[in-house]
Amino acid sequence: MAEAALQCAVLLAELAVLVVAVAVLLALVARRIGVARLRDWLGGGRLRGALKGILLGFLTPFCSYSAIPVVAGMIDARIRTATIAGFLLASPLLDPIVVGVLLALFGWQATLAYAVVAFAAVLSAALAADAAHLERHLAPARAPAGHVAPPAGIRGPGGAADCGAPDPFGDASPWRGRRAEARSALRYALDLVRRLAVPMVLAVIIAAAIVGFVPQDLVARWSGSGNPLAVPVAALLGVPFYVSTEAFLPIASALHSGGMALGAVFALVISAAGVNVPELGLLGRLLPPRLLAAYTLAVVGVAMAVGYLVPLAVR
Repeated sequence: MAEAALQCAVLLAELAVLVVAVAVLLALVARRIGVARLRDWLGGGRLRGALKGILLGFLTPFCSYSAIPVVAGMIDARIRTATIAGFLLASPLLDPIVVGVLLALFGWQATLAYAVVAFAAVLSAALAADAAHLERHLAPARAPAGHVAPPAGIRGPGGAADCGAPDPFGDASPWRGRRAEARSALRYALDLVRRLAVPMVLAVIIAAAIVGFVPQDLVARWSGSGNPLAVPVAALLGVPFYVSTEAFLPIASALHSGGMALGAVFALVISAAGVNVPELGLLGRLLPPRLLAAYTLAVVGVAMAVGYLVPLAVR
């Protein structure tokens, strides 16, 4: 029992340090470049727009609900579909904290394979959405500009209960110098860790319970490498999950240790990150049902692509 508690404490400390480091770095980058310049930077042709949307999704704030006003602003500004789709898909799937935690839990080969396959799948989906002229189904957003707060007590895939904390990604004031900006970025990062603390603790405890009490033969039988349907089943099972992706990854690692195939683990994580029910509810305010369904299918498709291809790359 004492050894298990020590392992949980070490894992929590590692995750907290990782979150703080990445959050501080991205906050400083966003503040140095400037929010207005980032907005003006969007645009270009189909491929360029998709790549810019993916990059912006990579740099998105960690509270996933803050991405909703960005999507609304893109629709109002008539930004091309490739950019909107790239941003919307990359935001939950290529979060740098997720990539960092994957690196810590699964190693560099699996993480690199995940990043490459997920990027290629998101880019393909964004280009396909633009080629299909899905903007014909988009009306100017009616969501209010600025912050869209989630219902009380609800957390987004980024782990935040709300986005009322200091937000360097929404601060349009001039750069205040390295020392002042560093202090602000650190406060932002520590607040992020505070808001992630409860789900991260719960997730690590659940992970320990899975390793200790779930029979490995049961996990292997239902979702092991011997089951050809393990990846699509995992992709569908991830949809009802609603927890911070960073907090969910230790559970995924525990499932993998218990016998779940690596591809099924990645498919589960991606679908849980991208198509949880509350986020779909907010997106439903901006997207008509057919586009919301297309987004859901795209995320599940990315999950299945990663689930089947990543294990091939790490053999």
